[in-house]
Amino acid sequence: MQHVNSKKSNLIFKALSTVIREERIKQKKSIRILADEFELQKSLISRLENCINEPKLISIWSVCEALGIKPSELFNRIENLLPKEFSLIEK
Repeated sequence: MQHVNSKKSNLIFKALSTVIREERIKQKKSIRILADEFELQKSLISRLENCINEPKLISIWSVCEALGIKPSELFNRIENLLPKEFSLIEK
């Protein structure tokens, strides 16, 4: 799905990838170890960390559970990385 403002969407995906990677590294886990522990596909985690493809909510939720963080925490951390007054909707 292509968003009207893909540059702004990319900011969100970049923030998502940053938070996921930082949390995984903080827990001292490789992509392989995290995937193996929670029966996730390594490619899913890699795609999320490298901003490849638009992630599905269920994929994000699964990775949050594997990392031991709530999806609400993930989204809060993403919001904190975005510019002030960020909006996808043109006003």
